[in-house]
Amino acid sequence: MMDAVKTRRQWTDLPSGLVKRIEGILDGAVVSATSQTEGFSPGSADRVVTAGGLRAFVKAVHRDHNEGAYDLHLREIEVMRLLPTGVSAPALLGSVISDDWAVLVLQDIEGRHPGQAGDGSDVEAVLDAFATLPRLTGEARASLPRAADEFVADQDSWRVIAADAVQVPDWAGVNRDRLRRAGEKVCDVVAGEHLQHFDGRADNVLVDADGEAWIIDWPWAASGAHWLDGLFYLLDVRVRGEDVDVEAVLRRHGLFEGVPAAAIDSVLAAVTGHFFVKAQLPPPPGMPTLRAFQHREGVAGMEWLQQRWS
Repeated sequence: MMDAVKTRRQWTDLPSGLVKRIEGILDGAVVSATSQTEGFSPGSADRVVTAGGLRAFVKAVHRDHNEGAYDLHLREIEVMRLLPTGVSAPALLGSVISDDWAVLVLQDIEGRHPGQAGDGSDVEAVLDAFATLPRLTGEARASLPRAADEFVADQDSWRVIAADAVQVPDWAGVNRDRLRRAGEKVCDVVAGEHLQHFDGRADNVLVDADGEAWIIDWPWAASGAHWLDGLFYLLDVRVRGEDVDVEAVLRRHGLFEGVPAAAIDSVLAAVTGHFFVKAQLPPPPGMPTLRAFQHREGVAGMEWLQQRWS
């Protein structure tokens, strides 16, 4: 799981005028709020209950606190409005957009993040949720970016590592040319027409009391290969150190049926290189833990490829 941001705002930090607008969406006064501390975003994230008993999840960010996070909230509002029916995601109850604030008011999902037992017991449920993401049509297909376009920087990551002398672990340095060749194919590999969450980590999933997985936090949504989110989640399983044979999961879960081994290698090589490149950059404002987390992701991807290529 990612490290918490130290500067995350809380419900009590929101101005009264903004709270009134949120209460208008909920048709009742908020009588309790529990602030969430996990995650990289510097905005607030609060589970609220109204006087009438309605529960909701509210995400709010001020533009001056972090303009990047403000833009991501705007993007997520747009995505949530486009999500096809049947997607295992909380409903958007309403939103507030102003020059200063971007706020999402969402259905509250009673659940926990997967993987807390560390034994892989949630992996199938999460992959089943990603497997239901549909082929896109209509406005959603026209509006969402293509995964292939989003991977352009990843595709060139190992060239950047060589040109800029980015420090990488010894195995990655020795195998840099092979990693470059694999990663350069990634834009073709990830092309597709299925809805992609595009940030498939445990902190973006909740598992409810019935064992059903719900996918949350959608600002990066795109269209791409059907199996891509599932692979990202298995990489996250390795980042977090769960006791899971991810290679066995690749062989048995229907989401990966027919996916060539070279396609898996290409995505892992490309994102691993890009994680190492990003980990060298200064942290974004209000997100001090991000670069260390990206380095851990790069190491996890490298170690998985090392296992696959041994």
